[in-house]
Amino acid sequence: MGIYRFLLSIFVAISHAGVLINGLNPGVIAVISFLIISGYVMTALIYKNYFEPKKIAWFYLDRIFRIYPQYLFNIITVLIIYYNFGLNSHYLSQPSQIGLLQNLLIIPMGFYMIPWVGEKFMIIPPAWSLGLEGCFYILIPFILIYKLEKIFFGLSYIIFLMAYLGIIHTDYFGYRLIFGTIFIFICGSFLYKNNNINTNQPVKFTLTFSCLLLAATFLDSRLILAFNREVLTGLILGIMSIHLLIKIKRTYLDDFFGNLSYGLFLSHYLVIFEFEQLEIHWNFKWILVMLLTSIFISGIGFFCFEKPVIALRKKIRKQYN
Repeated sequence: MGIYRFLLSIFVAISHAGVLINGLNPGVIAVISFLIISGYVMTALIYKNYFEPKKIAWFYLDRIFRIYPQYLFNIITVLIIYYNFGLNSHYLSQPSQIGLLQNLLIIPMGFYMIPWVGEKFMIIPPAWSLGLEGCFYILIPFILIYKLEKIFFGLSYIIFLMAYLGIIHTDYFGYRLIFGTIFIFICGSFLYKNNNINTNQPVKFTLTFSCLLLAATFLDSRLILAFNREVLTGLILGIMSIHLLIKIKRTYLDDFFGNLSYGLFLSHYLVIFEFEQLEIHWNFKWILVMLLTSIFISGIGFFCFEKPVIALRKKIRKQYN
């Protein structure tokens, strides 16, 4: 799935350059696929290495070692440029010690829309979705070990439907907060356990009902609320893509581009900050420059900061298994 993850990171990056595809935000569609992948990969990881209550803390440590090396590299790079050269962005306009702490902790970034929880000082704006991932990481070991998947799936889907209908905030509860999105992660978990969509009832239900809900947005304009179409499109494409990609054998190129995907997801906004400072107007040439520069920074982040920690992660897994 490495090349696929790399393409998803490109979709996120170009969405922040203002690119739309048939009026839809490709970044939102990509994030939904990322959530499904995360559910799939975390389920595999826990079943293979951490499927005991006493090992949950080691799972959390593994996630910290996975997320932080490149994240801190990008955080420090942005802050160095910000304090030495200045960056004119509304995301960086209200720096504070609490805001810095919340950026470093990551998870509060997933609640940026709640004034008394999150700060709008965002050093890496896409990191709000890492906050969402962090919430999932906290919950998923307990969900799997104590077999709570269907309960969390059902409750979350009800919240998602309320958001879809506009009963509660559609963008927040239907896309950004864990309450209405954990069922998306769990879809990935169900795919790991059973990749046959015809016999996997929760995934089959999600796929079928997502098609119906998406069709309804074209029949009733009142349902065209923030990211309804993108989230549903992401669910449909994500489930189908991952269902097919699971069957394909991994290759060197798959691993290579997969290793760059996370760094690209993080580093592209550093380049966007610089472009905003230079008042560059987006066109194909500058989007390409942004992507190539981001990929280069991603390579530095992976080979210099993330790769050295991979051996440590594997050593910890081996030691406590």
